[in-house]
Amino acid sequence: MSSKTEAPALGAAAEHTDEGFCQALALYTTLASRPTTDRHTRLVCLAKKAALLDAHPRIRAFDNRRSRSKGRNGSATLHPAESSSSSSASASLRPLLIARAAVFRDLAAAYKESGAAVNASAAYDRAVQLMQSLPDDSDCLSEALAEWADVEESLGRATKASRLRERSRGCAEEKE
Repeated sequence: MSSKTEAPALGAAAEHTDEGFCQALALYTTLASRPTTDRHTRLVCLAKKAALLDAHPRIRAFDNRRSRSKGRNGSATLHPAESSSSSSASASLRPLLIARAAVFRDLAAAYKESGAAVNASAAYDRAVQLMQSLPDDSDCLSEALAEWADVEESLGRATKASRLRERSRGCAEEKE
């Protein structure tokens, strides 16, 4: 679930979205993935991608529905009708949601790489929240939780890191 894998997933979603949105997303994706791009520019591009995806009307509508109907564990997931691949509306929503979670995970990794552990922690928190709203993504969720635990450990938050590692193991076991 990285920017390298999200571009094909967005192909189907691009048919159902504004051309300007797709062009801006492509521009920021290209700039962020160039090997010659400096850290600061990469962080800015990833943040812009996150903002673009957060502001997308379909994602905003999903977030509004989700905030009104939280599940038992405090996080909502795609409604079965929304996650069904038979619906053309859901076929374009799911790739957008996956791309958004991937961007926040990429942003967290970029912050971690640049030494901004507090920002990395916040971005991993958001990525995990977004991944939890997607069914059948326990692999990525488990990996993101483990990465987040490493960041929390570097911040001296051993208890939180331990809880995150425990959740990561739980996701991995759930998959099996």
